[in-house]
Amino acid sequence: MTLEIFIKIAQFQVTLAALFVLISIVFIKRISGETKLLAWALLPGLMAFFSLGLLDLKGKEVNVPQTLDAIIYFCVLTVLYNYTLGGKYKKWFLTIGIFFLIVAGVNLLLVQQMDNNTYTKVLRSIFVTSYCVVYCYRLMADLPVQHLHRVPMFWYNSGILIFNAGTLFLFLFTNYLVEVLHDDLLIYWTFHNILNIVQVLVILFGLWVDLRNIKLRSSSPSVP
Repeated sequence: MTLEIFIKIAQFQVTLAALFVLISIVFIKRISGETKLLAWALLPGLMAFFSLGLLDLKGKEVNVPQTLDAIIYFCVLTVLYNYTLGGKYKKWFLTIGIFFLIVAGVNLLLVQQMDNNTYTKVLRSIFVTSYCVVYCYRLMADLPVQHLHRVPMFWYNSGILIFNAGTLFLFLFTNYLVEVLHDDLLIYWTFHNILNIVQVLVILFGLWVDLRNIKLRSSSPSVP
């Protein structure tokens, strides 16, 4: 894996995420609440990417904005799933959110510090994957499933599940492979970026469904 290929994949990932955020801003008054929150979840990733150039971060310093992105991404997704599930599990989401912030803070300040905070990311992936599974269960139990493909959150949840389930196994072994076996981190981080690309592509399809639903509602005749 060459550095040039790694950079191109990372840039493509960032471009897709930026496209989603940009479209969400353009249609901010018309898109669903889930889409707005998801845009906020992806925005810190863009800021973390551009901070590498703006702040001239080198060595282990590059892990700091990535860790902050992981923390913000998790917090916004916690709010997103609480909102989507109608606040039915508000106490659970609040407890998990506080627990995660404590663990992530301790890990960043005392344990892995400026190293790649894989412990934080493993915990994030476990919790977010659990969110996705709970949403799938409630979706099948409560929501109309005859037109499941017309529910934007179904696609958002699918993309988030693919990314976090895949990166869970990645982060479980990355620290050992890199720190102990001294393997090339670019290989594993490229796989991470590819999973992120899949996530955003599925999310973009969900955004298209959201915008299409808006168009269908506006074109349908009003009921007197």
